[in-house]
Amino acid sequence: MDKQCIRYYIKARSLLGLNATQIHDELITAYGQDYVSYPTVALWLHAFSSGRESLEDDPRSGRPITAVTQENIDAVQDLVNDDPHISIDYIADILDISCGSVDTILKQHLRLSKVSSRWVPHELTQEQRQRRVTICAENLEKLESGVWRLCDIITGDETWVYHRRIESKQQSKAWIAEGESPPTVVRRQRYEKKTMFVIFFMTTGPLLIHQVPSGVSIDAAYYRDECLKQFLNKLLKKRPSSGTNGIKLHHDNARPHIKDIFINYLQEKKIKLMAHPPYSPDLTPSDFWLFSYLKDRLSTYPDETSLAKAITKELNSIPVGEYKKTYQKWIERMTLCVEHHGDYFEHLL
Repeated sequence: MDKQCIRYYIKARSLLGLNATQIHDELITAYGQDYVSYPTVALWLHAFSSGRESLEDDPRSGRPITAVTQENIDAVQDLVNDDPHISIDYIADILDISCGSVDTILKQHLRLSKVSSRWVPHELTQEQRQRRVTICAENLEKLESGVWRLCDIITGDETWVYHRRIESKQQSKAWIAEGESPPTVVRRQRYEKKTMFVIFFMTTGPLLIHQVPSGVSIDAAYYRDECLKQFLNKLLKKRPSSGTNGIKLHHDNARPHIKDIFINYLQEKKIKLMAHPPYSPDLTPSDFWLFSYLKDRLSTYPDETSLAKAITKELNSIPVGEYKKTYQKWIERMTLCVEHHGDYFEHLL
C-alpha cells in the first residue's frame, strides 16, 4: 500500500467515526509495526476532519521537485565540455541543483562516466603510429599465411629484479588490535640491491635465463657473446635436427640490439630478426606479460645466487600453456594495433 492508499484509508475510517489510535492499530495489525507511525495517522486524521479533500502533499518552497530539465542538461553538457575534470559538487553549486540531479544528468541523460587518465609509454608521432601499423601488419601477414610459425619465434629482453620484495598496499594490509600500531614497510631505496637478468623464451617455455654480473653494462659485444651464443647452444640442444632453420629473434630496439656486430652475427648464424616498432612495450611479450608475472611471484633474497635460483624455478614452473597463450595474445595485440591505427590500445583489453 503506497502513501496515498494509506491516506485514503485514514480518510475513509475517519468518516466512520474511528479515532487515530483505532486507525493506527488496524494498519499495524494488517501490515506490521513499522508500516506507518501514529503521528502520521493523527496528522492526516486532523487534516481530513478539518475539511481537507486532497491526498497529495502540499507544494514545497525552495528548489523545484525535479531539476532534471532540458535547460539543466544542456548547462551540464556545456560545463563538462569546458572542463572534463569538473566535479559533481562544483556543477551542483554553479547550477544550484542537488548532486543527485547532476549525477542523474551525467549518467542517465548524457551517458557519461568519469575515468582516470591512462598512462602511455610515449607520445607517439604520426610517423611512429604508422610504423607500428606497418610492422604489425607485415608480421601478421607472415604468421597468417604460414610463412612464419609461432613456435619458431624466440622473444626476450633484459630486466632489473630487486632482491627485496615490497608488497602492494592491498597485499600488506593486516588485522591489528585496538590501539596497536600498524605494520610498517620501508619504501624502495635509491641504491637498493638489484640484479639484471636477460631472459628469452619460446612457446615451449624459457630458453635462456642469464644473470648479468654486478657492475657489468650490456653492450652489443656482451649481448652477442654472453647472451646470444648461450641461447644458441641451448636452442641446438632443443632442436638438434633443425638447428636455427626458420628461427626468428624478437626483441626491442635498445642500442645493443641494433648494433652492426650483433646484426652481422645473426646473419652469420642464419637467424632472422623480427621487426619491432619503436616505443612499443605493449607489443613485447616480456613486457606485457612475463616480467610482471615473474616479479609478482618472487620473495626476498639475500644474494644473486638465491635470486637466480628462484627466478629459474618460477619460470620453469609456468605451464607451457601459459607461454602458448601469451603468443596468441601477442597476435591479438598486433591486430588491435592495426585496427586502432597505431595508437596504444591496452585500455581496450
